[in-house]
Amino acid sequence: MGIGFYRSPQVPWATGGQGAVRYEAENAAISRGVAESNHARFSGTGFVNYDNAAGSYVQWTVNAAAAGAATLRLRYANGTTTGRPMDIAVNGTTAAAGVAFDGTGAWTTWQTRTLTVNLNAGTNTVRATATTAGGGPNVDYIEIQR
Repeated sequence: MGIGFYRSPQVPWATGGQGAVRYEAENAAISRGVAESNHARFSGTGFVNYDNAAGSYVQWTVNAAAAGAATLRLRYANGTTTGRPMDIAVNGTTAAAGVAFDGTGAWTTWQTRTLTVNLNAGTNTVRATATTAGGGPNVDYIEIQR
């Protein structure tokens, strides 16, 4: 599958006091993966199923009113018993290497991984790249909260 770059729609999502902004994976730029909707309990219109290949990725365009630390939550499912680690990069720089995305028990069982990342004021890119031949887990969305 080719790479299609376009802005990820923003969906405001309340998460206990200060809002978060949700960016659906199926609306992001996808390299070596596909948007699907065949496993239940996802949000939006689907999720991204990474190809079983190192280097496959999903890249979101996110906006920040000001520079600084932000909480990034990535919702995923991994129906295998093998972890599917990914590198998380912000604006082309690795923010977290080899982040574990362990098995969730089923492709319909979604979990959330939380990280702290630094964003620039304005437009930023967040990329989740598979680091092993097994590819990444299925990814539903990221949420950014300041």
